[in-house]
Amino acid sequence: MAAPKEPLVSVIMNCFNGEEFLREAIDSVYAQTYRNWEIIFWDNASTDRSAEIAQSYDEKLIYYRSKKTEILGEARANATKEAKGKYIAFLDSDDIWLEDKLEKQISMFHESQDQVGFVYCRTKVFFDDETKEEYVYKASEMLPEGYIFTELAKQNFVVFSSAMVDRDKFYLCGGFPKHFLNSLDYYVFLRLAR
Repeated sequence: MAAPKEPLVSVIMNCFNGEEFLREAIDSVYAQTYRNWEIIFWDNASTDRSAEIAQSYDEKLIYYRSKKTEILGEARANATKEAKGKYIAFLDSDDIWLEDKLEKQISMFHESQDQVGFVYCRTKVFFDDETKEEYVYKASEMLPEGYIFTELAKQNFVVFSSAMVDRDKFYLCGGFPKHFLNSLDYYVFLRLAR
């Protein structure tokens, strides 16, 4: 009997003029130990080399481009509509993941028997400038587990690029609000944590 296929993860990458770190960000997805993923790349009408960089990858990266620059809520909502995976992970164009990020988070969903709406992890901040020291993002030191709504309502400790959501639960709570200029991730995480 064949082993069940691992669930697809849709990696949402929204980008506006992100060429400086874009290749590193995309390469960090391609380096994942968990291999069943797609990248939904939403180019928010960039005017730099972002399109050229994104389109240099294979068919696992699916490229979309806005006709005009959209507000962040609209761009994120449009990108997530294209996701086909059971789970959705988010990676901004100036962030990178450790190679086992997806594998560990899929395991967390399996351990919870898919009873949670999202999982997240600790985040390390580093700088291109060598004079600044790397550090673990202070808010992500908390990492509460289980029912986290009360703690999350006090402070947003979930870094956007550290999160993975269950797609069905994400849409049950309304997905990304298109009209939000910022904090839309916090809004969604609060709704999922309820």
